[in-house]
Amino acid sequence: MQNGTFVAFLMVWIAFFILAVPLVRRMRHPDQRPFAAYLIFVSLFTLVAGILFALLSWLVVALGLSQALERLLPAIVFLLLVFVPAFLVAKWQAKKPRWRRPPPP
Repeated sequence: MQNGTFVAFLMVWIAFFILAVPLVRRMRHPDQRPFAAYLIFVSLFTLVAGILFALLSWLVVALGLSQALERLLPAIVFLLLVFVPAFLVAKWQAKKPRWRRPPPP
């Protein structure tokens, strides 16, 4: 269960990492620099997806449902539960305007 799902997780993440460039360019706030918005988006997406993957994997194993993830539909649902919230959080942060506060002395 873990190896196959982890490989799928990495493949989706790498594809999304590449596809995020034009996506972030269109969705970012006009005041936000493109590269900064991209880094914010990719960093948060990776962090949230990694945390959700770890928590959901632990929950699946603890409930004894790891065999279910060998089938296509449960694996797709698992990956959607990981990537959709990660995408929404990252999109929300990338759309925020740049922080105009001066740096600390």
